[in-house]
Amino acid sequence: MQLLARFLTLCWFVGLAACEPAPPDLPVNDRLGGDFTLTDQDGRPWGLGDARGRVVILFFGYTHCPDICPATLARVAQVQRHLREQGAAGAVQPVFITFDPQRDTAQHLKAYLPWFKADIIGLTGSDADIRAVAQRYGVVFLKSGAADRYDFTHSDFIYLLDAQGRVRKLYPADFNIDEVVNDVQTLL
Repeated sequence: MQLLARFLTLCWFVGLAACEPAPPDLPVNDRLGGDFTLTDQDGRPWGLGDARGRVVILFFGYTHCPDICPATLARVAQVQRHLREQGAAGAVQPVFITFDPQRDTAQHLKAYLPWFKADIIGLTGSDADIRAVAQRYGVVFLKSGAADRYDFTHSDFIYLLDAQGRVRKLYPADFNIDEVVNDVQTLL
């Protein structure tokens, strides 16, 4: 199922010519992204505008994911550790948007995200609000299973946004940590 979601997302991106590796100058991808406001892990509204002036590492997923999401969040945390060692972590904001608001409440995100030790902002909201944000970023997710025991098949790209909130580069979930650190440094 994970491969199906990745294939669907890649097909969508190929139509937008967004899958090509970004040259060193990290051009702006004006076909993806946009401002949004959801609810953070403290129950307060948080919008992309709240991160203006900071580079954002954005990831969509869900906390009950058995593999890709926690592994990706751990990799994002490694990027933050490298940036902290370089004195640049304060200029970068990792953001995790769930597409499972029924289980990923603000309270659940507040308990879950500190395990990664990366000052990740966790965002949730209504199904409609999350779908609208996901659509702007080209995120594909499909819910499957019973009403009380379900999972998601989903795309798993990481988005690098510049200090103005524009998408500058996409990475697969198994991204190279040094590449992301270098790209963040380029944007700083």
